[in-house]
Amino acid sequence: MSEQAGRSTSAAQATILPVVVLVVICVVAGALLGAVHSVTSPIAEANAQRKAEETYASLVPEAASFEPVSCDVAGCTAALEARDAAGAVIAHVIVAQSKGYGGQVPIAVAFGPDGTVRSITAMSNEETPGLGTKVANDSYIGQYVGLVATPASPGDIDLISGATISSKAVLAAYNIAVEAYEEVR
Repeated sequence: MSEQAGRSTSAAQATILPVVVLVVICVVAGALLGAVHSVTSPIAEANAQRKAEETYASLVPEAASFEPVSCDVAGCTAALEARDAAGAVIAHVIVAQSKGYGGQVPIAVAFGPDGTVRSITAMSNEETPGLGTKVANDSYIGQYVGLVATPASPGDIDLISGATISSKAVLAAYNIAVEAYEEVR
């Protein structure tokens, strides 16, 4: 009998020991991942903010500052007033996005005081490389410059052949930006 009791204790140890080891490994790995995240998260946020500010400055280079304004339009991720050194509003910058083929397709649009598109840029997206990413090319995105802040349709813009979903996502994001501009101006 004692031999059988010894075997069951040994079997229990053989089962429990790997479980305990795995739990310890998971706890240590989780703690390390948490520590790495707490160190890198502020750096990533600062880089994202710097990149956003660079985008705004490229749209309205003469602006001295960009002040956020409240906007409740779905798909609008940022609305800002571009101000000159005297504090006068010289443009509105709207960042909007719409669902494309590979995910969200964000754009940033600068509307002048008269409501026309001063400049526009397609931001980083996950569209198909070499096809859907063509929406960032000046030959496509540049078509929006000079438009009046009214919703556009596919007949107003030449869509990219083979990348219609991506092109329509930019068009939808533009229309969201127009709606947001109407709300914040």
